[in-house]
Amino acid sequence: MKSGFFPADPPATEPPVEPRRERNPSFEPSADELPVLFAVSEVIARGENVVIALTGVRVFSDGIELLIERHLRRGSIDEGDWRQVHGMFAEHWGRGALAPDRLRWGLVLGDGTRLFAEDRFGAPFDADPDRHTMRVNGGSGSGDDDRYTMRNQLWVHPLPPEGPLELVVQWPAFGIGESRVVLDGGRIAALAPSVKPLWG
Repeated sequence: MKSGFFPADPPATEPPVEPRRERNPSFEPSADELPVLFAVSEVIARGENVVIALTGVRVFSDGIELLIERHLRRGSIDEGDWRQVHGMFAEHWGRGALAPDRLRWGLVLGDGTRLFAEDRFGAPFDADPDRHTMRVNGGSGSGDDDRYTMRNQLWVHPLPPEGPLELVVQWPAFGIGESRVVLDGGRIAALAPSVKPLWG
């Protein structure tokens, strides 16, 4: 039975072949490596209802990934305010990139270089592969009516130089002033030769 309402389907065509995306090392760690874990468990900052902690460092052949946990508790916050606070905690990037009370990350390398990670989705593309960069790379969250936890990674490329590695955080929206934790950049970078290929 012929129907004249719907047009005939177009002939099937092969979808275009997209070129394979090349990894930009300043943007993300290698997906083909099994990183080495540098053990660390430190509270970086603590507010009335928020704690920010460094829970480990994953070392790759050409950079490191700082593992961050942010914890929010409800405490005495009422139901209406809890929803607003929870939303601000989980989606602070949506409030404007230049909000003065935003969460900010910084890193001071052993040679005095200062790095800043301001934009979760921005990629510090740079022609100089030896120039250090840092960006927020991925995240997830979970919680209930009383608590919420966000997990993020800070990707630093290339490997840090010898000397102290100082991670700095500030989040005025939650009463957290400039706070920091110091690691040994040389000890962390020394683990890079132990990184294994994921696929053998």
